[in-house]
Amino acid sequence: MIAICGTAIAADLPTEKPPVMSVAPVPPAFSWTGFYAGVSGGYGIDHASYPFAVTTGAGFASGQGGLTQHGGAIGLQVGYNYQLSNMPLVGDHLVIGIEGDAAWSGINGQSTNLTVLGPASFGTRIESFGGIEGRVGYAFDRLLIFIQGGVPYATTKSYYSAAGFSGSATETRFRIGRQNLVGAGAEYAINDNWSIRADYVYSFVGAWWKSFSPAPGVDIGYMTRTSFHTARASIDYHFDLFAPATPVVAKY
Repeated sequence: MIAICGTAIAADLPTEKPPVMSVAPVPPAFSWTGFYAGVSGGYGIDHASYPFAVTTGAGFASGQGGLTQHGGAIGLQVGYNYQLSNMPLVGDHLVIGIEGDAAWSGINGQSTNLTVLGPASFGTRIESFGGIEGRVGYAFDRLLIFIQGGVPYATTKSYYSAAGFSGSATETRFRIGRQNLVGAGAEYAINDNWSIRADYVYSFVGAWWKSFSPAPGVDIGYMTRTSFHTARASIDYHFDLFAPATPVVAKY
């Protein structure tokens, strides 16, 4: 009788198994590999001393002046990053890339010097600039710290004005850097396609003696220097083209 009752009670117990908690799949790590393009805005500044010389029928004058250039800039950039994997010491964190950029600039400076022939003003304006540079960075997932270096270029306007002799003149020339472009910055990926960046770049395109001969027997020259420090903020869009495929996670 007892055995029969025990069997009946066991039959009345629930037979459903407790629910099994499913574990959400771990999202794949962010990768910096792929093409990108974006816009930037910044401010450039530089200060340099320069020699000058003025020759006219009234005599010769020379001296040393100082010129401070500054102004804003807005530009575009395109590039490609590749995130290496299984590298000694750095693992999957090393990112290399190449970038080209171009900016329209208002960086300008002018200085007036008093000479025995009267006042003379000399100026330099950076109308546009940019470069092609390589980048090497260390990625902390969505944060990328990088350094960069490459070849700069600039379109520079050189000009003078001298009310006491021979008026004024300008010359605009495009120059590719004889020196270098170096910088450093940080970039953060807001999501899989958009990132924001802040960086500092020093561009030294070169220095040249610029001479104007507005009239017979008149020569006006000074050392023009195309170099500037620029602080920039950028936003980039990262394309999925050639980016690593997202692994497929099976669902049960």
